[in-house]
Amino acid sequence: MRNLEEEKLANYKKYVDETAVPVNRLDAAILAGFEKAKREDGKRRSLRKKSWFTVAAAAVILIGFFTSIRLSPAFAGYVSDIPGIGKIVELIHQDKGLIAAFESEYDQEVGVTSKNGGVTFTIDRVIADESGLALFYSIETEEKQENLLIDKPKLVSTDGSKLLVGSIGSSSPANEDVGISYTGILDIQYQEPTKARSYKLDVEVGGTTHTLNFTLKEKIHGKKDYALNKTITVDGQEITIKNIEVYPLRAAIHVEMGDANSKKILNFDNMRLIDGYGEVWGKITNGTSMASFTDNPDKKIVYLQSNYFREPKELYLVIGNVQAVNKDEAEVVIDTSVPSIVKQPASKKFSEVKVEDGNLLIQIDHEKPFHYFPFSTIKDADGKEVKQDFSFSQNDNQYGFSIPQMGSYGNLLTLELNFYPEWIKSNKKIRIK
Repeated sequence: MRNLEEEKLANYKKYVDETAVPVNRLDAAILAGFEKAKREDGKRRSLRKKSWFTVAAAAVILIGFFTSIRLSPAFAGYVSDIPGIGKIVELIHQDKGLIAAFESEYDQEVGVTSKNGGVTFTIDRVIADESGLALFYSIETEEKQENLLIDKPKLVSTDGSKLLVGSIGSSSPANEDVGISYTGILDIQYQEPTKARSYKLDVEVGGTTHTLNFTLKEKIHGKKDYALNKTITVDGQEITIKNIEVYPLRAAIHVEMGDANSKKILNFDNMRLIDGYGEVWGKITNGTSMASFTDNPDKKIVYLQSNYFREPKELYLVIGNVQAVNKDEAEVVIDTSVPSIVKQPASKKFSEVKVEDGNLLIQIDHEKPFHYFPFSTIKDADGKEVKQDFSFSQNDNQYGFSIPQMGSYGNLLTLELNFYPEWIKSNKKIRIK
Protein backbone atom coordinates (compact mmCIF):
# COMPACT_ATOMS: atom_id res chain seq x y z
CA MET A 1 0.00 0.00 0.00
CA ARG A 2 1.40 3.35 -0.95
CA ASN A 3 2.07 5.84 1.81
CA LEU A 4 0.05 8.95 2.66
CA GLU A 5 2.39 11.37 0.89
CA GLU A 6 2.18 9.37 -2.38
CA GLU A 7 -1.63 9.38 -2.14
CA LYS A 8 -1.69 13.14 -1.56
CA LEU A 9 0.68 13.65 -4.49
CA ALA A 10 -1.54 11.53 -6.74
CA ASN A 11 -4.64 13.49 -5.70
CA TYR A 12 -2.80 16.78 -6.12
CA LYS A 13 -1.57 15.73 -9.56
CA LYS A 14 -5.13 14.82 -10.61
CA TYR A 15 -6.35 18.22 -9.46
CA VAL A 16 -3.61 20.11 -11.33
CA ASP A 17 -4.01 18.03 -14.50
CA GLU A 18 -7.73 18.88 -14.60
CA THR A 19 -7.26 22.59 -13.88
CA ALA A 20 -6.48 24.95 -16.76
CA VAL A 21 -4.13 27.68 -15.58
CA PRO A 22 -2.10 30.04 -17.82
CA VAL A 23 1.60 29.26 -17.48
CA ASN A 24 2.55 32.82 -16.54
CA ARG A 25 -0.04 32.86 -13.74
CA LEU A 26 1.08 29.44 -12.56
CA ASP A 27 4.72 30.57 -12.49
CA ALA A 28 3.77 33.66 -10.49
CA ALA A 29 1.74 31.55 -8.08
CA ILE A 30 4.68 29.21 -7.55
CA LEU A 31 7.00 32.09 -6.66
CA ALA A 32 4.37 33.64 -4.40
CA GLY A 33 3.85 30.29 -2.73
CA PHE A 34 7.52 29.94 -1.94
CA GLU A 35 7.66 33.44 -0.46
CA LYS A 36 4.61 32.69 1.68
CA ALA A 37 6.11 29.39 2.77
CA LYS A 38 9.33 31.12 3.82
CA ARG A 39 7.37 33.69 5.86
CA GLU A 40 5.36 30.99 7.58
CA ASP A 41 8.35 28.76 8.23
CA GLY A 42 8.77 30.17 11.72
CA LYS A 43 5.21 29.35 12.72
CA ARG A 44 4.55 26.20 14.71
CA ARG A 45 3.42 23.41 12.45
CA SER A 46 3.43 19.66 12.81
CA LEU A 47 6.18 17.67 11.12
CA ARG A 48 3.55 15.89 9.08
CA LYS A 49 2.20 19.14 7.64
CA LYS A 50 5.67 20.50 6.95
CA SER A 51 6.66 17.30 5.18
CA TRP A 52 3.51 17.40 3.08
CA PHE A 53 4.15 21.01 2.03
CA THR A 54 7.68 20.09 0.93
CA VAL A 55 6.43 17.29 -1.32
CA ALA A 56 3.53 19.38 -2.64
CA ALA A 57 5.91 22.23 -3.49
CA ALA A 58 8.07 19.79 -5.44
CA ALA A 59 5.01 18.48 -7.25
CA VAL A 60 3.62 21.87 -8.25
CA ILE A 61 6.98 23.04 -9.60
CA LEU A 62 7.51 19.88 -11.58
CA ILE A 63 4.03 20.17 -13.08
CA GLY A 64 4.12 23.95 -13.56
CA PHE A 65 7.46 24.12 -15.32
CA PHE A 66 7.27 20.72 -16.98
CA THR A 67 3.88 20.93 -18.65
CA SER A 68 4.82 18.10 -21.00
CA ILE A 69 6.01 15.77 -18.22
CA ARG A 70 3.50 14.11 -15.95
CA LEU A 71 4.36 13.09 -12.44
CA SER A 72 4.34 9.29 -12.38
CA PRO A 73 3.47 7.42 -9.16
CA ALA A 74 6.96 5.88 -9.21
CA PHE A 75 8.61 9.29 -9.40
CA ALA A 76 6.29 10.67 -6.73
CA GLY A 77 7.43 7.90 -4.43
CA TYR A 78 11.07 8.54 -5.33
CA VAL A 79 11.07 12.27 -4.58
CA SER A 80 9.05 11.84 -1.39
CA ASP A 81 11.90 9.72 0.00
CA ILE A 82 14.57 12.41 -0.60
CA PRO A 83 15.15 14.69 2.42
CA GLY A 84 14.79 18.36 1.53
CA ILE A 85 13.51 17.68 -2.00
CA GLY A 86 11.41 20.85 -1.89
CA LYS A 87 14.51 22.99 -1.41
CA ILE A 88 16.37 21.16 -4.17
CA VAL A 89 13.54 21.50 -6.68
CA GLU A 90 13.25 25.20 -5.85
CA LEU A 91 16.90 25.58 -6.83
CA ILE A 92 16.57 23.77 -10.17
CA HIS A 93 13.04 24.60 -11.25
CA GLN A 94 14.28 26.65 -14.23
CA ASP A 95 16.53 23.88 -15.59
CA LYS A 96 14.67 21.10 -17.39
CA GLY A 97 17.80 18.99 -17.65
CA LEU A 98 18.40 18.87 -13.91
CA ILE A 99 14.75 18.15 -13.18
CA ALA A 100 14.81 15.32 -15.74
CA ALA A 101 17.92 13.91 -14.05
CA PHE A 102 16.02 13.70 -10.76
CA GLU A 103 12.97 12.30 -12.52
CA SER A 104 15.20 9.59 -14.02
CA GLU A 105 16.71 8.91 -10.57
CA TYR A 106 20.14 9.83 -11.92
CA ASP A 107 21.16 11.82 -8.83
CA GLN A 108 23.30 10.27 -6.08
CA GLU A 109 23.21 10.73 -2.32
CA VAL A 110 26.45 12.03 -0.78
CA GLY A 111 25.71 13.16 2.77
CA VAL A 112 29.18 14.29 3.88
CA THR A 113 29.48 17.12 6.42
CA SER A 114 32.11 19.51 7.73
CA LYS A 115 31.61 21.64 10.85
CA ASN A 116 33.86 24.56 11.75
CA GLY A 117 33.40 27.80 13.68
CA GLY A 118 29.66 27.45 14.11
CA VAL A 119 29.09 26.73 10.41
CA THR A 120 28.04 23.29 9.16
CA PHE A 121 28.52 22.65 5.44
CA THR A 122 27.00 19.51 3.91
CA ILE A 123 27.13 18.05 0.40
CA ASP A 124 23.70 16.45 0.22
CA ARG A 125 23.46 15.09 -3.32
CA VAL A 126 25.30 15.14 -6.64
CA ILE A 127 24.52 14.78 -10.33
CA ALA A 128 27.66 13.73 -12.19
CA ASP A 129 28.59 13.18 -15.82
CA GLU A 130 31.65 13.42 -18.07
CA SER A 131 31.36 17.22 -18.25
CA GLY A 132 31.29 17.95 -14.52
CA LEU A 133 29.34 17.86 -11.28
CA ALA A 134 26.32 19.59 -9.80
CA LEU A 135 26.83 19.52 -6.03
CA PHE A 136 23.74 20.25 -3.95
CA TYR A 137 24.78 21.62 -0.57
CA SER A 138 23.17 22.90 2.60
CA ILE A 139 24.54 25.20 5.30
CA GLU A 140 23.51 25.57 8.93
CA THR A 141 24.85 28.37 11.12
CA GLU A 142 24.65 28.69 14.89
CA GLU A 143 24.24 32.46 14.62
CA LYS A 144 22.30 34.52 12.11
CA GLN A 145 24.34 35.83 9.18
CA GLU A 146 23.05 38.49 6.82
CA ASN A 147 25.30 37.67 3.86
CA LEU A 148 26.81 34.20 3.68
CA LEU A 149 29.35 33.79 0.89
CA ILE A 150 30.80 30.68 -0.74
CA ASP A 151 34.43 31.46 -1.54
CA LYS A 152 37.54 29.81 -3.00
CA PRO A 153 36.04 26.42 -3.92
CA LYS A 154 38.66 23.92 -5.10
CA LEU A 155 38.06 20.37 -6.31
CA VAL A 156 40.81 17.74 -6.73
CA SER A 157 40.83 14.04 -7.47
CA THR A 158 41.82 11.69 -4.64
CA ASP A 159 41.95 8.43 -6.62
CA GLY A 160 44.94 9.32 -8.81
CA SER A 161 42.89 10.22 -11.88
CA LYS A 162 43.70 13.33 -13.90
CA LEU A 163 41.21 16.10 -13.17
CA LEU A 164 41.25 19.49 -14.91
CA VAL A 165 38.56 21.80 -13.56
CA GLY A 166 37.56 24.56 -15.94
CA SER A 167 35.20 26.52 -13.73
CA ILE A 168 33.30 26.35 -10.45
CA GLY A 169 30.23 28.52 -10.23
CA SER A 170 28.00 29.23 -7.26
CA SER A 171 25.16 31.68 -6.89
CA SER A 172 24.48 33.22 -3.50
CA PRO A 173 23.05 30.52 -1.21
CA ALA A 174 19.26 30.64 -0.91
CA ASN A 175 18.15 31.62 2.58
CA GLU A 176 15.68 29.10 3.98
CA ASP A 177 15.48 30.30 7.60
CA VAL A 178 16.64 33.90 7.87
CA GLY A 179 20.36 33.89 8.57
CA ILE A 180 20.54 30.28 9.81
CA SER A 181 19.76 27.76 7.05
CA TYR A 182 20.90 27.94 3.42
CA THR A 183 20.90 25.75 0.31
CA GLY A 184 22.70 26.06 -3.01
CA ILE A 185 24.40 24.40 -5.96
CA LEU A 186 28.07 24.31 -6.93
CA ASP A 187 28.24 23.99 -10.72
CA ILE A 188 31.58 22.39 -11.63
CA GLN A 189 32.72 22.07 -15.24
CA TYR A 190 35.72 20.05 -16.40
CA GLN A 191 38.13 21.09 -19.13
CA GLU A 192 38.15 17.50 -20.38
CA PRO A 193 36.47 14.20 -19.42
CA THR A 194 37.91 12.45 -16.38
CA LYS A 195 37.86 8.97 -14.87
CA ALA A 196 37.95 10.45 -11.37
CA ARG A 197 35.31 9.12 -9.01
CA SER A 198 36.74 10.19 -5.64
CA TYR A 199 37.17 13.87 -4.80
CA LYS A 200 38.20 16.40 -2.19
CA LEU A 201 36.41 19.73 -2.02
CA ASP A 202 37.95 22.68 -0.18
CA VAL A 203 35.72 25.69 0.33
CA GLU A 204 35.37 28.77 2.52
CA VAL A 205 31.90 29.44 3.92
CA GLY A 206 31.22 32.62 5.86
CA GLY A 207 34.91 32.96 6.75
CA THR A 208 35.26 29.33 7.89
CA THR A 209 37.24 26.68 5.99
CA HIS A 210 35.87 23.25 5.13
CA THR A 211 37.32 20.11 3.55
CA LEU A 212 35.01 17.33 2.39
CA ASN A 213 35.89 14.00 0.78
CA PHE A 214 33.31 12.09 -1.24
CA THR A 215 33.06 9.27 -3.77
CA LEU A 216 30.60 8.65 -6.58
CA LYS A 217 28.90 5.33 -5.90
CA GLU A 218 26.94 4.98 -9.13
CA LYS A 219 28.09 4.68 -12.74
CA ILE A 220 27.90 7.89 -14.76
CA HIS A 221 26.37 8.10 -18.22
CA GLY A 222 28.37 8.92 -21.34
CA LYS A 223 27.58 11.78 -23.71
CA LYS A 224 25.50 11.76 -26.89
CA ASP A 225 27.45 13.34 -29.75
CA TYR A 226 25.88 14.80 -32.89
CA ALA A 227 28.38 15.69 -35.66
CA LEU A 228 26.78 18.44 -37.78
CA ASN A 229 29.29 20.82 -39.40
CA LYS A 230 26.42 22.91 -40.78
CA THR A 231 26.86 26.57 -41.73
CA ILE A 232 24.15 29.22 -41.78
CA THR A 233 24.34 32.90 -42.72
CA VAL A 234 22.71 35.55 -40.53
CA ASP A 235 22.83 39.16 -41.81
CA GLY A 236 25.91 38.27 -43.86
CA GLN A 237 27.69 36.59 -40.95
CA GLU A 238 28.67 32.92 -41.25
CA ILE A 239 28.02 30.73 -38.23
CA THR A 240 28.98 27.05 -38.27
CA ILE A 241 27.57 24.53 -35.81
CA LYS A 242 30.41 22.02 -35.61
CA ASN A 243 28.88 19.46 -33.25
CA ILE A 244 26.58 19.09 -30.26
CA GLU A 245 27.47 17.11 -27.14
CA VAL A 246 24.55 16.25 -24.87
CA TYR A 247 25.36 15.29 -21.28
CA PRO A 248 22.94 14.70 -18.39
CA LEU A 249 23.94 18.10 -16.91
CA ARG A 250 24.09 20.23 -20.05
CA ALA A 251 24.14 20.33 -23.83
CA ALA A 252 27.32 21.81 -25.34
CA ILE A 253 26.86 23.52 -28.72
CA HIS A 254 30.23 23.96 -30.46
CA VAL A 255 30.09 27.06 -32.66
CA GLU A 256 32.65 28.62 -35.01
CA MET A 257 32.34 31.98 -36.75
CA GLY A 258 33.58 32.70 -40.28
CA ASP A 259 36.96 34.43 -40.65
CA ALA A 260 35.54 36.89 -43.18
CA ASN A 261 32.70 38.06 -40.93
CA SER A 262 32.47 41.85 -40.58
CA LYS A 263 30.98 41.57 -37.10
CA LYS A 264 32.27 40.13 -33.86
CA ILE A 265 29.71 37.63 -32.59
CA LEU A 266 29.36 38.22 -28.86
CA ASN A 267 26.53 36.03 -27.63
CA PHE A 268 23.61 33.81 -28.61
CA ASP A 269 20.96 35.19 -26.28
CA ASN A 270 18.14 32.72 -26.90
CA MET A 271 19.69 29.76 -28.68
CA ARG A 272 17.63 26.68 -27.85
CA LEU A 273 16.85 23.07 -28.64
CA ILE A 274 13.31 22.25 -29.76
CA ASP A 275 11.72 18.91 -30.56
CA GLY A 276 9.02 18.03 -33.07
CA TYR A 277 6.28 18.74 -30.54
CA GLY A 278 7.54 22.22 -29.70
CA GLU A 279 9.13 21.44 -26.34
CA VAL A 280 12.05 23.81 -25.71
CA TRP A 281 15.35 23.47 -23.85
CA GLY A 282 16.84 26.95 -23.46
CA LYS A 283 19.99 28.55 -22.11
CA ILE A 284 21.33 27.54 -18.72
CA THR A 285 20.26 30.19 -16.20
CA ASN A 286 22.29 29.09 -13.17
CA GLY A 287 25.84 28.27 -14.15
CA THR A 288 28.15 28.81 -17.12
CA SER A 289 26.13 29.58 -20.26
CA MET A 290 29.00 30.10 -22.70
CA ALA A 291 32.74 29.48 -23.00
CA SER A 292 35.20 31.30 -25.27
CA PHE A 293 38.72 30.42 -26.38
CA THR A 294 41.57 32.88 -25.89
CA ASP A 295 43.59 31.28 -28.69
CA ASN A 296 40.67 31.45 -31.14
CA PRO A 297 38.04 34.15 -30.44
CA ASP A 298 35.91 32.84 -33.32
CA LYS A 299 35.17 29.63 -31.40
CA LYS A 300 32.57 29.39 -28.64
CA ILE A 301 30.69 26.73 -26.72
CA VAL A 302 27.10 27.59 -25.84
CA TYR A 303 25.60 25.60 -22.96
CA LEU A 304 21.91 24.75 -23.03
CA GLN A 305 19.64 22.82 -20.74
CA SER A 306 19.97 19.11 -21.40
CA ASN A 307 17.42 16.89 -23.14
CA TYR A 308 19.59 13.84 -22.39
CA PHE A 309 16.77 11.84 -20.82
CA ARG A 310 14.35 12.53 -23.67
CA GLU A 311 14.53 10.78 -27.05
CA PRO A 312 12.43 12.80 -29.51
CA LYS A 313 12.22 11.59 -33.09
CA GLU A 314 12.89 15.12 -34.31
CA LEU A 315 15.28 17.61 -32.73
CA TYR A 316 16.28 21.07 -33.94
CA LEU A 317 18.68 23.82 -32.89
CA VAL A 318 17.21 27.33 -33.11
CA ILE A 319 19.93 29.99 -33.41
CA GLY A 320 17.83 32.89 -32.09
CA ASN A 321 18.93 36.51 -31.84
CA VAL A 322 22.67 37.12 -31.90
CA GLN A 323 24.55 39.84 -30.02
CA ALA A 324 27.05 41.32 -32.46
CA VAL A 325 29.10 44.46 -33.05
CA ASN A 326 31.29 45.60 -35.95
CA LYS A 327 34.80 44.22 -35.51
CA ASP A 328 36.34 47.69 -35.72
CA GLU A 329 34.00 48.85 -32.93
CA ALA A 330 34.51 45.94 -30.54
CA GLU A 331 36.26 47.99 -27.86
CA VAL A 332 35.77 51.02 -25.66
CA VAL A 333 38.66 53.43 -25.02
CA ILE A 334 38.60 55.51 -21.82
CA ASP A 335 40.70 58.54 -20.94
CA THR A 336 40.94 58.27 -17.16
CA SER A 337 42.43 61.76 -16.74
CA VAL A 338 39.23 63.60 -17.76
CA PRO A 339 37.51 61.07 -17.48
CA SER A 340 35.79 60.56 -20.84
CA ILE A 341 35.01 58.02 -23.55
CA VAL A 342 37.41 58.34 -26.49
CA LYS A 343 36.03 55.48 -28.59
CA GLN A 344 32.95 53.25 -28.52
CA PRO A 345 30.49 51.60 -30.99
CA ALA A 346 28.62 53.97 -33.32
CA SER A 347 25.35 53.49 -31.42
CA LYS A 348 27.01 55.20 -28.43
CA LYS A 349 25.28 53.23 -25.66
CA PHE A 350 27.98 54.08 -23.10
CA SER A 351 27.72 57.45 -21.38
CA GLU A 352 28.97 58.64 -18.00
CA VAL A 353 32.44 57.56 -16.81
CA LYS A 354 33.75 57.90 -13.26
CA VAL A 355 37.17 57.25 -11.79
CA GLU A 356 37.27 57.30 -8.01
CA ASP A 357 39.00 55.44 -5.18
CA GLY A 358 40.75 53.06 -7.57
CA ASN A 359 37.50 52.15 -9.32
CA LEU A 360 36.62 52.67 -12.97
CA LEU A 361 32.84 52.96 -13.46
CA ILE A 362 31.02 53.28 -16.79
CA GLN A 363 27.30 53.64 -17.46
CA ILE A 364 25.29 52.10 -20.29
CA ASP A 365 22.12 53.72 -21.64
CA HIS A 366 19.58 51.16 -22.83
CA GLU A 367 15.80 51.14 -22.67
CA LYS A 368 15.81 47.86 -20.72
CA PRO A 369 18.18 46.52 -18.05
CA PHE A 370 21.13 44.79 -19.72
CA HIS A 371 21.95 41.75 -17.61
CA TYR A 372 25.40 41.09 -19.02
CA PHE A 373 28.77 42.43 -17.91
CA PRO A 374 29.94 44.14 -21.13
CA PHE A 375 33.72 43.86 -20.81
CA SER A 376 36.42 41.20 -20.64
CA THR A 377 40.05 42.34 -20.57
CA ILE A 378 41.48 45.83 -20.04
CA LYS A 379 44.72 46.94 -21.70
CA ASP A 380 46.82 50.09 -21.48
CA ALA A 381 48.13 52.15 -24.40
CA ASP A 382 51.05 49.73 -24.85
CA GLY A 383 48.79 46.69 -25.05
CA LYS A 384 49.71 45.49 -21.58
CA GLU A 385 46.89 43.82 -19.68
CA VAL A 386 45.67 45.82 -16.69
CA LYS A 387 45.46 43.90 -13.42
CA GLN A 388 42.17 44.24 -11.60
CA ASP A 389 41.01 43.00 -8.22
CA PHE A 390 37.41 42.40 -9.25
CA SER A 391 34.59 43.64 -11.45
CA PHE A 392 31.10 44.61 -10.36
CA SER A 393 27.76 45.99 -11.53
CA GLN A 394 25.17 48.19 -9.86
CA ASN A 395 21.82 49.88 -10.54
CA ASP A 396 21.18 47.67 -13.61
CA ASN A 397 23.19 49.97 -15.89
CA GLN A 398 26.57 50.66 -14.28
CA TYR A 399 29.62 48.43 -14.60
CA GLY A 400 32.94 48.81 -12.88
CA PHE A 401 36.43 47.52 -12.19
CA SER A 402 38.58 47.78 -9.10
CA ILE A 403 42.08 48.71 -10.33
CA PRO A 404 44.36 49.47 -7.35
CA GLN A 405 47.32 50.61 -9.47
CA MET A 406 45.30 52.54 -12.06
CA GLY A 407 47.72 55.46 -12.18
CA SER A 408 50.62 53.25 -13.26
CA TYR A 409 48.97 52.31 -16.57
CA GLY A 410 48.71 55.78 -18.13
CA ASN A 411 45.57 57.66 -19.07
CA LEU A 412 44.23 55.60 -21.99
CA LEU A 413 42.64 52.26 -21.18
CA THR A 414 41.03 49.93 -23.75
CA LEU A 415 38.13 47.75 -22.62
CA GLU A 416 37.37 44.79 -24.89
CA LEU A 417 33.66 44.21 -25.44
CA ASN A 418 32.34 40.83 -24.39
CA PHE A 419 28.63 41.73 -24.56
CA TYR A 420 26.78 44.70 -26.06
CA PRO A 421 23.06 45.58 -26.50
CA GLU A 422 22.92 45.23 -30.30
CA TRP A 423 21.36 42.20 -31.96
CA ILE A 424 21.02 40.47 -35.29
CA LYS A 425 17.52 39.02 -35.37
CA SER A 426 17.28 35.41 -36.49
CA ASN A 427 14.72 32.60 -36.50
CA LYS A 428 16.87 30.12 -38.39
CA LYS A 429 17.08 26.54 -37.20
CA ILE A 430 19.16 23.48 -37.96
CA ARG A 431 17.84 19.94 -37.88
CA ILE A 432 19.87 17.71 -35.56
CA LYS A 433 17.92 14.52 -36.16
